[in-house]
Amino acid sequence: MLRMAPDYIALLNLQEELNLKLKNAYECEVTKGEGDLANFLIHYVENLINELNKDTWSFGRYEYSGDKNFRHSEQWWSDGYEPGKGTILHFIGFSVQVESLT
Repeated sequence: MLRMAPDYIALLNLQEELNLKLKNAYECEVTKGEGDLANFLIHYVENLINELNKDTWSFGRYEYSGDKNFRHSEQWWSDGYEPGKGTILHFIGFSVQVESLT
């Protein structure tokens, strides 16, 4: 059975929700210093994905490009039947872009 892609407004809502959570997490963690932010970010994004997967999503890691400077840390997650297909979450630092690739 083919899975229906979420409509555009659903993707925008997901992006808004995730970016708000990321912003709030950054504001709470920034006082701990730059050195801790990259490690925190990796685990925080994984936890966000786990929470989404408990709901209606099925994201898996597509690609990861870590960096000690959190601003250059990138994570890609997708929920398609093939990596890089379906709904894509592209995290760059404490922000995310959501798109749908079919």
